Amino acid sequence: MVALGYLVAATPLLLALLLAGSQLERLARHGEQLVTEGIAVVHLGAQLRFNVNDLERAVRQYAALGDPALPVIIRERLTQAESTLLDIEKLQLTPLGNPVSAAKRELGDLSQLSRDGEHTPESLDGMALRIHALSDEADAISASGRDAISAQAEKLHAASAAARRVMLISSIALLPLTAFLTLVFSVAVTRPLRSLGKAIDDLGNARPRGTISIRFPAEIHRLAEQLDWLRQRLAQLEADKDRFLRHVSHELKTPLASLYEGGKLLQEQSLGPLTSQQQEVAAILVESASELDVLIHNLLAYAQWRQQREQSAMTWLEGKPLIDEVLARQRLSLERRHITIELHLYSQRLYGNRLQLSVALENLMTNAVKHAPPGTSVDIAAGAHDGRCAISVRDRGRGVADEEKRIIFEPFMRGTEAEEAGTRGTGIGLSIVHEAVLLHNGTVEVEDAEPGACFTMAWPCPASGH
Repeated sequence: MVALGYLVAATPLLLALLLAGSQLERLARHGEQLVTEGIAVVHLGAQLRFNVNDLERAVRQYAALGDPALPVIIRERLTQAESTLLDIEKLQLTPLGNPVSAAKRELGDLSQLSRDGEHTPESLDGMALRIHALSDEADAISASGRDAISAQAEKLHAASAAARRVMLISSIALLPLTAFLTLVFSVAVTRPLRSLGKAIDDLGNARPRGTISIRFPAEIHRLAEQLDWLRQRLAQLEADKDRFLRHVSHELKTPLASLYEGGKLLQEQSLGPLTSQQQEVAAILVESASELDVLIHNLLAYAQWRQQREQSAMTWLEGKPLIDEVLARQRLSLERRHITIELHLYSQRLYGNRLQLSVALENLMTNAVKHAPPGTSVDIAAGAHDGRCAISVRDRGRGVADEEKRIIFEPFMRGTEAEEAGTRGTGIGLSIVHEAVLLHNGTVEVEDAEPGACFTMAWPCPASGH
């Protein structure tokens, strides 16, 4: 395809080169002919003048000396002059037609006189005068030849200028065509690559958009088939993982319920009185069973989230009521740890899916409350500006290590601080935030707030409506 593109794009340039070559070849032939004719005119004009002078000298010698060998020489000189005139006539130069014809008639008459027999000195003098007049005719023929060559040189110059115009016009006309063909084939060549890159980007961001199919060219078609197989394989693995989470969570709930009920019976001393140490152990069992039930509930909620995640209708919604609802669900945790909320709204409305944004913000708040030191504050900022919506949550804890900022949004990943502090959790809260933002075609990032960490969700929104 690339080779074909080069060939098609180069075709107009090749046509321009062929046209220019044809013009140059025609000009070269014309120039070569002009040079040849010019040399011939100069040479034959000089030759005719020499023949006429030689003929005149022979006639005058014959008139003066009467040498019987001179008539033969005179006839030879006449023949040579006639031959030179024939050569000049073959040049077919228009201005030479009449002078050459007149000179030929004059030489014909002189030849006839030379063959008439005896000549008197008076007749030879008259012949010499007529031959001398031919010298002027020879000069006129040479001048006419030069004029004819000059006229042809002017025509050659005009033809050269016309050829330059033709080549310039053809170049101006064909270069845009070449650029257009190059652009067309560039798009044709890069479009499947862009489609392939977009498909890879969708897979990498966990948002496959159906079958990956690229029909042409064959190499990219085969690669797209392999990528689609990978998409199906990843989808199958994701489904298997979700199914595993649901099954394991459900299987754990039955023995956990029994464990919890048994612990409650012991704690309530339904099976008999307990010592203080036994009551303490029973309380630990009930508390641990309750915490484990919460963790299993979170796993089930995460599996359900992944199973039902679909981007519903996106609408403009009031930001403060949404945040107040989330804060109401966090009220007990906030009061227990004596954490205050600093709310900053730089616009009243947000654009998105209310349920998904609510779940994402609640997970960010849960994460912030979990890591914020008691007695500190958590900052919430939200709003829409310049076609972007954003919600950020900042705590004043230890922050997130640089090496963990890239992986903290992956499922079941927990930060070093949570591990060291012994904070219970499944590590799926931030992954839910990440997936909710992806469904809004946005991003979520964590930055150092010094002290603490600032988590920011940002996604595109219409330019008006807020």
